[in-house]
Amino acid sequence: MGGWTRILALTGSAVMMAGVALADDVPAKLDAARAAYAKGDVARAARELEAVLTGLHQRLGKALAETLPAAMAGWQAEAPEIQGLSQAGGGLSVSRAYAKGDSSLNATLILDSPAVDAAIGLFANPAARAGTRKVKVGPEDALLRYDSSTHAGEVTLVIGNRVLLEIEGDGITNGETLVDAAKGWNTARIRTLVGL
Repeated sequence: MGGWTRILALTGSAVMMAGVALADDVPAKLDAARAAYAKGDVARAARELEAVLTGLHQRLGKALAETLPAAMAGWQAEAPEIQGLSQAGGGLSVSRAYAKGDSSLNATLILDSPAVDAAIGLFANPAARAGTRKVKVGPEDALLRYDSSTHAGEVTLVIGNRVLLEIEGDGITNGETLVDAAKGWNTARIRTLVGL
């Protein structure tokens, strides 16, 4: 499979993984990129593909934002934030902040990024997991780190070697708050959206 066909195939796969209809301008931008590439205008082809990727990230990000944990009782949730990670090696990040008095949580989903590989290494290396303990978040294995002296910690889990989910907390009284928040992830829907 040639480079151009491969890019289009990957882009098409990303669309199907999102599980949402294409925006009307995506096919037109793909056609424009193909035409520019055929004419040797690589810069324009790249611009068109970047626009397609940005649009797809926004659509997929909106769908993934619906899998973020709902605010627990007494907590307030902010609007989700969606960010492409091209400057950090690729991928997509969807996050949401939560607050309750002086306590805060931040839920982050990272898809297809080098950060996922780093987290996989954490699970695989017992020495790197010092200060953590394994917990269950639904059917998923996760790692909990909580420091009672700083009242801070995080729960980390990886789904299918492609998705990193993390809940970070500050000003919380125990690690179970992190686990309870992490149980709000809709991991089944995440698996569906990313094709796992």
